[in-house]
Parts: sequence; structure tokens; C-alpha cells
Amino acid sequence: MPHDAATPLPATPLPATPLPTAPLDQAVPDAQNPTGHTGPLRRYRRIFAVRGSAAFFAAGWIGRIPRSTLSLGSVLLIAGATGAYTLAAAVAAAIVVGVAVFGPLWSRGMDRLGQRRILIVTVTVSTVSGLALLAVVLAGAPQWTWFVAAFLVGATSVDIGSATRARWSALLPAGEARHTALSLESVADESVFVIGPPLVTVLAAAINPVLGFGVGLALGVVGGVALVLQRRTTPAVHREQQPAGQTPRRRILRPLPRGVVALLPVFLGVGVVFGSLDLTAVGLTEAEGVPAAAGFLLAMFALGSVVSGFVFGARGTRIRPAVMVAASALAYGIVVPLAVLVPTLPALGAALLVAGGATTPLLISAMALVESRVERTRLTEALAWPSTAMSIGVTAGSALAGILIDASAAREGFLITAAGASAVGIAGLVGLVTLVSRRRRSQAVISLAQGD
Repeated sequence: MPHDAATPLPATPLPATPLPTAPLDQAVPDAQNPTGHTGPLRRYRRIFAVRGSAAFFAAGWIGRIPRSTLSLGSVLLIAGATGAYTLAAAVAAAIVVGVAVFGPLWSRGMDRLGQRRILIVTVTVSTVSGLALLAVVLAGAPQWTWFVAAFLVGATSVDIGSATRARWSALLPAGEARHTALSLESVADESVFVIGPPLVTVLAAAINPVLGFGVGLALGVVGGVALVLQRRTTPAVHREQQPAGQTPRRRILRPLPRGVVALLPVFLGVGVVFGSLDLTAVGLTEAEGVPAAAGFLLAMFALGSVVSGFVFGARGTRIRPAVMVAASALAYGIVVPLAVLVPTLPALGAALLVAGGATTPLLISAMALVESRVERTRLTEALAWPSTAMSIGVTAGSALAGILIDASAAREGFLITAAGASAVGIAGLVGLVTLVSRRRRSQAVISLAQGD
């Protein structure tokens, strides 16, 4: 099968540093590691020993920054130009709608046509649409043009995270090595939401709202171009098999990839938690007279997520992905609602550190389950749907929390946070019950077959 690249790749990529012949997910004894045990840092060194992996990971991290900045940057841009936050939020919602509608289609295009072709197109059109939004807002054009331009910004945004995850899946065998790589990708997702929004806010407040929006847009272009230039690690295009004599079907509307639908409520619920938590933390600290403490609360949540992601990826797990997702979702549904009930801000920060620690293992396990269930012909598309569901959840969570805060008190926004986490927990409980019942049925069938 030809690769979407100038130079064909070998079937099994080899590390840059010669190692004894063994799969990457098995420990290899060497002079520094005579027992063959793989330590936490050694796991990360081994995946980055694959030629080109560090470069495409760095490009992917930069390229996904716009997912965390364009919506907020547009709010700050429009609010700065008009002073109307309601209008700004509505225009930002148009960006999210564009992402939700077209994001998975771009990822499907990567599966069918190759990453490079789609990235070249999306980098170009997303730059044009972003500049168009800046132009219509600064020129004071009719407001309907703002919504159109914002929708186009979202519609031309591609999920870079799904592209880099697909590269890891093509380069690494299933097992601990791939688990570590996908864990690192989830940490990257978390980290851009830690760094991106504060960066945009500082630039918009201290210098100019245009800069806040423009820097996020520019970083997306840099990351996208860098990924396009890295042909060596581009995954092969897997053509869908068609029956003999049948014309290939090119449908735009297709059922979601198998193995994704059941997990979308989990990602949607986590998005609701993210959106409502961010907004409520800002409202609560302003009501308490310490607005700067919002950064502390959100930083504690993010710190817990990032640290647990590194640890979880480094240690690996022998638990089946489906069991891990169900168990971690149930834990998430218990820990997060308890955390937001804490009354004082310092204690709330400590509780959010724990809640953040429960977040990344859930996301890592769920993404790994998606990756293990779908066929290679739709892998990139399947990996894009979780990000889309989370984007929708973030928008819904912040909107619902804002309504409660305006109608009652700032802390009431945490009710939406608790509700989103509880929905995730219920999904985990249903998953555990389903897994147990399936196992019992399988055991019963085996017993009957053996004549017991």
C-alpha cells in the first residue's frame, strides 16, 4: 500500500538508536538497565527513539493550540471592540458549531486522502477565514458577517491531535509503547488548555485584543506547516475494501465509526465539566473579591491532570481498556462532584488537584479504547470525534453555568460541573454492569459447551 509521502516507510519503524531486536512494548536489558525493567522516564525515551517522533509531537502540540485559544480569543476581540459580551459569546459559539460539523469530516479526509493533502488545504483556508474574522470585526462590518466568518474559522479547523495520534498508532506496535504515546498525547491536550487561554488573555489585556486572537491563529499555522513538512512519519492511506465489481461509495454522511458512539457521552460530560468549571471559578473568585485566585484554582486542576497523565503513561496498565474506562469514569463521577462542594478557596484548590488527577487517566483510557476498536481505514476520523464531543460539552457547560450564575450565585455554576461529572460516572457504572453481565454470559456458554 503506498504511503502519502515522498519516501516509503518500512512496515515496522525502527528506533534511531540500535537496540536488541524486541518489540517496543517489551523491556530490553542493556548496560544501564541490566534487569530489563522499564522505568518511567525510560518509557518516554523509547518512544522518542523512533525517528521523527519528537518532531511531529512538537509540531502537533503547537498546532493544537488554536483549539484552546480561538474561541476565547474571539470573545476578547469582539468584547474589546463592542463591549458586548453576549454578542461575543454568540459569535464564539459559531466557531464551536463549525468545529463540530466539519472537524470529523476533515479527519475522515485524512484517512482517505492522506494527512498532507488535508493539512495543506486546512492550513490555508483556516488562515484566510481567521484573517476574515479579524477584518470584519475591526472594520465594523454587519454583524451577520461576523457569525459567518466565525463559523468558517471553526469549519476550517482540523483536529491536529487526531493526526498525531494516528502517527503514533502507525509507528508503534500495540502494547505499552503505544499506551505511553497516547498518554503523552492526552497530556498535550491538557497542557494547551493550561497555557493557551492565559496567554491569550494576557496578550489581549496587556497589549491588544487583536494580538490575543492573532497569536493563536499564527501558532496553528506554524504547527500545521511543520506537520506537513514531516513526510517520513505520515501514516499510510488505508483504502476501504469494496466487493468485486462494485463502484466505491463516497458518502459524506456516514454512521460514526464502530466503538466511538458509546464513548461520546463520556467525552461530552468531561467537556461540560471543563466549560462550567472554568467559568464558575472566574465568577466565584470575583464574588469573593480575589479574582486572581481563579488562575490558582484552574492551575491546580490542570496540574493534577498533567501529573497524573505523565505517571499513568509511564507506568502502563495491564487492565483491559474497557474495564479501565468504566472504572475511571465511575471514579471521576464520585471525585469531581465531591471536590466542587468544598467551601473555602484554598481547600477547593487542593480538592481540584485531586479531581484533575482523576481526569487524565479517564481520557487516556477512553482514547486508547477508541483506537483499539476502530478499523484503520477510519482511525483519524474516530480519534477526532472525542475532541468534537468535548468542544460541544465545553460550550454547553459554560453556557449553562453562566445562566445559573446570572440567576443565582457564582457557586451555583458548580452544579453544572457536578452534573456533567455525575453523567460520566453513570456511564461508567453502566459500562461496568455491562462488562460483568457479558462475562457471566460467556462463562455460562463455556459451561454449557463443556457439559457442566
